[in-house]
Amino acid sequence: MSIIAPASPGRVTWARVSEGFFVASRAGDYVGCVEATPDGHFVGFDSRSTPVGRYGSLAEAQRAVFTAHAVRPESGVESSPRAQVLWQTAATVSGVVALGALATAVLTTPLI
Repeated sequence: MSIIAPASPGRVTWARVSEGFFVASRAGDYVGCVEATPDGHFVGFDSRSTPVGRYGSLAEAQRAVFTAHAVRPESGVESSPRAQVLWQTAATVSGVVALGALATAVLTTPLI
């Protein structure tokens, strides 16, 4: 992997991961990526892997990915500690139920 732009806090850094595939990050967070197409165009994707467009140059695609990241509303709605505990409890219960279903399936398979 080779760095294309120097890293600095708050600045988007582009890295060439493989031939024709570039990934953007900011302070370690994934911003988006650009992929070259066989016909020489570049497709930009935002941080949710949603295509943001098809462009004639790498610079245009990178600019579009950066713009999509900059205008995206922050999802930084922090949940309260109580909500986090409730979500963790729900996830634990779901895991236990799934494990119980798996155990039941494994134990009853020889009987069928």
